[in-house]
Formats: sequence, C-alpha cells, structure tokens
Amino acid sequence: MNEEATIINIASVGQAELDFDDLNTQNNYDGFLVCSRSKLVLIMFTFDLAEKLRSEVTDVNANHPATLMDTNMVKAHFGSSQSSVEQGLDAVTSLATTEDVTGQFYDGKNRSKALNQADEKEARKKLKSITEDNLSKYM
Repeated sequence: MNEEATIINIASVGQAELDFDDLNTQNNYDGFLVCSRSKLVLIMFTFDLAEKLRSEVTDVNANHPATLMDTNMVKAHFGSSQSSVEQGLDAVTSLATTEDVTGQFYDGKNRSKALNQADEKEARKKLKSITEDNLSKYM
C-alpha cells in the first residue's frame, strides 16, 4: 500500500454502456439506466485518474463493495438486502490495504472486469472532452 494516498471510488457491477449520441438520455430517460451509466462513468474516471497519478505514490481503484447491502435505501426500494454493510466495509478495507494495485475494478475483494467500454481509451477520451466542454460552460 502506498504510504501517501489510496483512492477508492465506490462503483457498482450494475453498469451500462454509454450512448454518446444520447448521453443525457433525453430521448429515452430511464432512472435505472442513468444510474448504471453513472457507475461506468465513475469507473472510466478511476482508470484515467490511475493513469494520471501512476508516477505519484497514489493507488486509485474502483470497488463494488457488496450487492444490495442492508441499508435503509435498499430496504425502501428492494424490500430486502443480499449482503451486510459489514461485508461491504470488509471489501473496501481489504482494497485499501492491498499494496501497489492501481487502475483496477474490484467486485468485493476480487479483481474483476468492468464493462469493455471502461477499457476503451477513445471512449474515455471522448467522455473527458464532453465533460470538460460542459464544465467550462458553468465556470
């Protein structure tokens, strides 16, 4: 583990590919789809940040800590849970103490694979460009 910093972005295995022609889902809005796409975007950002900070003493990874943890939100929307908050905490703690791992996606304690689009440098570059263009409108 790097002594300087460890960044863990909490993501999800529930990801959906981005449609760059309808990135804001204006043509076909679906809340679950938007949430799933946002998780892929977070993973794409994580991979880019890991590359950017590779020469630093910083590990950057994304983690799906557990599925439908026993939280009020899960109970309200799904009725029951599939895992405990303690399981999620254990997964995040394990990743936080893993040495010299960066630019990865984990499902619980296991290294996993995000959707293919997360690995596509051109897709990440396009997303970054769109994000920066939109941010400049508000700054």
